[in-house]
Amino acid sequence: MKKLFLLMFLVVSSLFLSCSREEPFVAPPPPPEVITVKINEVYSRGTVGNEDWVEIYNPSNAQIDLSGYKIFDSGGQGGTKPKKEIPAGTIIPAGGFFVIVVDDTTDSGFGLSSSGEQIWLESASSASIDNVTFPELGVDTSYARNPNGSANWSKITPPTKGASNGSGGGSVLPVVMNEIYSRGTVGNEDWIEIYNPNSVQVDLSNYKIYDGGGNGGTKAKKVFPAGTFIPANGYFVIVTDDAAADGSGFGLSSSGEEVWLENTAGSVIDTISFPAMPVATSSYGRFPDGGNNKQILNIITRGTPNQP
Repeated sequence: MKKLFLLMFLVVSSLFLSCSREEPFVAPPPPPEVITVKINEVYSRGTVGNEDWVEIYNPSNAQIDLSGYKIFDSGGQGGTKPKKEIPAGTIIPAGGFFVIVVDDTTDSGFGLSSSGEQIWLESASSASIDNVTFPELGVDTSYARNPNGSANWSKITPPTKGASNGSGGGSVLPVVMNEIYSRGTVGNEDWIEIYNPNSVQVDLSNYKIYDGGGNGGTKAKKVFPAGTFIPANGYFVIVTDDAAADGSGFGLSSSGEEVWLENTAGSVIDTISFPAMPVATSSYGRFPDGGNNKQILNIITRGTPNQP
């Protein structure tokens, strides 16, 4: 009897202990990371035909539907104007870009301040997912994440609208003076050809070009008109020997001289000392285009690829 009682006691005790023992804690798996699109690049110096824009980047490995997402500046944030909504059906591919022109004629259109401001991006559910305060920018410069999607922002020149900002920022190759013609006549005045070695267009607005007079301050430097764009890997020809109202016109010396090109920041980005042109059917330029080799060109190729 005692043995039976002892056996029953051990069984009950075992059951009690097994029920009262705490199970080891197992942490639940972390929630999956939510990857959202980001504001990736901002351009605030737009002109007619090339208005202000904002580039969105998708850092995920899956496409994202941007339908109903909104972007806005302080007007939209403060409720004084509607937020700009991204159209329904807008899909941004994995690792891809979407550019929205913000300075349009709609009620929600907003021009980005040339002196800098803050902008916001929110999801279709009105959740704020990104914002950036960008600084004052030059006409040939944007403000961008470098590299794409990172926390590092920097100014890049020229802008890389709809393309990768790259590990080193935007394309930093300056435009160059590519061909010079100094034997002009009435109706075919002296000119200088500019070449863009980049794979994106460059805004030449307010760039300056000049000879010894502009360099020495005895006459005004010739300013490229606002809204002057040079296409990717393309050319722009500026006539230097004109009757400019500001007195900046300069005839290129047929015996040779030095000319300078500077960007909107006032930095000289190219200078060339060209010799006398032997005949009126020759020019002086780089061959191949944009290269370091400069020579007399026996075929004038104004606005087209140079030939030796």
